[in-house]
Amino acid sequence: MYNPSKAAQDLFRDCLLEALPQEHHPVIIDSGDSDLDIPTVMFPENQFLKLSLTFRMKRPNNHFIGSKPGTGRLKPNAPRKYYNNRSGDVDNLCKFVMDSLNQVLYADDRQVVCLNAIKLLDSDGDCKGSTDVEISTLNDEDENNIIL
Repeated sequence: MYNPSKAAQDLFRDCLLEALPQEHHPVIIDSGDSDLDIPTVMFPENQFLKLSLTFRMKRPNNHFIGSKPGTGRLKPNAPRKYYNNRSGDVDNLCKFVMDSLNQVLYADDRQVVCLNAIKLLDSDGDCKGSTDVEISTLNDEDENNIIL
């Protein structure tokens, strides 16, 4: 069952906000009633979104020479890109990111009408893993330009 911790989602949001220019941070407008306070986000509720996610998973130590991670230390027989390392199903990883971005980049993840995702092993530098998030708006004319 998918149930990420609030702490994990908060950490992901904090990392995102650190990388995001200040002018794109959500702004909460105080309505005087905390139940009605809605953040102003980069992509308001009336916009439809395409979300592309790349999950670069941390490599296990046994993929490296001497089990020591580092640039240029990948074993010749280590898997190159794809590997089932039980690090999470791609659909659950997507759900985690989409839920974490609610009221940070967009009003609600229901705005995402097109989703592309890939999970692969990190092969850059120390291979510690990362998540790339790309968001773009869609309109009716974009339907023929979307690769499904």
